[in-house]
Amino acid sequence: MLNRTVLTLIAVCLLSLNPRAQETHQLHAERTVDFTLRKVNDLKAQVGQVRIASVELTDMGRGFGQGGLAGRMRPGSDSEASTTLRAHFLAENPTSEDWQVTFVVEFLDKNGKVIDRATKKQKWDGEAKPYDFDHQIIEYVVPMIAQVRIKLEGKLD
Repeated sequence: MLNRTVLTLIAVCLLSLNPRAQETHQLHAERTVDFTLRKVNDLKAQVGQVRIASVELTDMGRGFGQGGLAGRMRPGSDSEASTTLRAHFLAENPTSEDWQVTFVVEFLDKNGKVIDRATKKQKWDGEAKPYDFDHQIIEYVVPMIAQVRIKLEGKLD
């Protein structure tokens, strides 16, 4: 009994010396929003110290970001049948710690089945900044998208 009490006291003392050990950060979040273009959707998600306030979905159109003639002449360049969907996130990290967030964006049909999925990473270091997540997708599947599932994972960088 005495050993357990002593160990508990030691643990409490160590935690009080290292306040960071007491912090609990939610490192995963998941939100699903309806696929509505040009509408700001509140996410109110936090992973680590990064708060992701909202997302706005936009169809940037065919050929977006291909860089003119040089982009079209590259072997393996994207098809004329594709379009670029953008998820515009508003996020902030109010601390001086570097945090990296992995975004997994899944485009779902009306039955909740995944049509397409993309993953990208972004860092925040004591700043508030938007993040544009651009993803090329075959244009004919866009009308089939009913919802977008956003999975977030944060880690201290």
